[in-house]
Amino acid sequence: MSIIHRVGVHGWCILLWLLTTAAAPSFSTPDSTELKRINEINRLAVDEWSTGNYQNALVHITKAYELAREGNHETQLAKVLNTLGLVYWRLGNNSDAMQSYLQSAELAQKHDMHRLLGLTHTNMGLIYKEQGDYMLAFRHNNIAIGIFRQQQSFRDLGIACNNQGQIFKNMGDLDSAKVYYLEALRQYEHIDHKDGEAASWYNLADVYQREGRMQEALEAANHSLKISRELQIDLRISEAYQKLSQIYEQFGFADSALKYFKFYYELKNKILIFNQSQSLAELQAKLGAEVKNLQIENLQKEKKLAVNRNWLIGISALIILIAATFAVYRYYIRMRFRKENLERELLNAAKIIEVKEQELKAYMIDLTRKNALLNRLQDEVTKQAITKGIDDTEVEQLLEQKILTNDDWTTFKGKFKAIYPGFFTRIKQFALSLTEAEERMLVLIYLDLNGKEMANILGISPQSVRVCKMRLKKKLREKNINTVEELLVELVK
Repeated sequence: MSIIHRVGVHGWCILLWLLTTAAAPSFSTPDSTELKRINEINRLAVDEWSTGNYQNALVHITKAYELAREGNHETQLAKVLNTLGLVYWRLGNNSDAMQSYLQSAELAQKHDMHRLLGLTHTNMGLIYKEQGDYMLAFRHNNIAIGIFRQQQSFRDLGIACNNQGQIFKNMGDLDSAKVYYLEALRQYEHIDHKDGEAASWYNLADVYQREGRMQEALEAANHSLKISRELQIDLRISEAYQKLSQIYEQFGFADSALKYFKFYYELKNKILIFNQSQSLAELQAKLGAEVKNLQIENLQKEKKLAVNRNWLIGISALIILIAATFAVYRYYIRMRFRKENLERELLNAAKIIEVKEQELKAYMIDLTRKNALLNRLQDEVTKQAITKGIDDTEVEQLLEQKILTNDDWTTFKGKFKAIYPGFFTRIKQFALSLTEAEERMLVLIYLDLNGKEMANILGISPQSVRVCKMRLKKKLREKNINTVEELLVELVK
């Protein structure tokens, strides 16, 4: 709580200063030495941020902010505010992060710093995506995409397109997510951004897996794995292994799923051990520095007390005691890390087993219910046909009767309007001249139903559903609307 509180105080200081200097005269010519120092401190903050030392990053970026403000360097201040927003974001203070990004964007726009302006909108979009506010996330991310496309900043454009795909995926719109992931890959080809390619291929594999397209999902996951191996990025490689294991498991290939899960588990442990070793090495270095300092002090004392043997013996005993304490402390740290690692592994294994058991139970229950319902309906229709002497044509007519009556549609339409009040009004604004059947089809498409489900709800054949979809798409093309999804995005704004 104390960290968040301090971050909030800094955010309000920035806001108050910007308000008080809004009418200030234009800034003076910057001093190159001072600008260089601001850039160096800003880079230090970014380095600390990238390694997870957010509190140290806050200390550095606050110093850079004060130098930029006191020197009236607006362009540098724009960069510093963007970095400050990143630090606030990781410290959980989204409010002050947003304030920093907004002020950074204002200065970037004033001085035509196009790339920085795009980055601030990208960062704001990421925060809104995490908060589940997808409309605002779309708004800022689309601005960033427009800026990067105009500036031909292929790397940034690819990242923004990948973020757009993530937003669509979180909303459940897999087709749109797929479009943006593919667009990100096309942009990365211009600059050979392999890390971005690996991430986008991984996201594509996740989309194909959700769609039930095994072959495409495997190909995308293998693309991500191949690139990650070339880059020798263990984290990306472990993610690709995990995704391959999940795909094979979903489609019933237990041996392959177990194989890749083993690869993933081994690599994950390797990464965990490496991180722990690195932390232990840093701790050892700090302790080593402390021991060296003590040794220096002891040498100085030995020079002063050379005539007193008792003092020399005492100092030697002290050094031995410190060394022994260091050895015991090091052993304790290693044992603690090993214990925590084992506890995490056991917890993760238990969670995986629990999730898999729940998925299997849910699947079996759902399958049993569906089979029972289908068998009961089929038996009832057959019995009625035999008992009443109804011929095959009459049975087919009975099965093709409308399930969704006009009264049903009126009730359903009222509930739908309560959730999306502007949906049907915007249809009229587009002047599409849709029939009632086409409006129903448009609503069912937005609810992400497949053709068979639509046919069952409307009481028509799957062929009639396909014909209605074709007519709807034809009307949209006449209004220069490429896809139904494009129209739906506008209707639910």
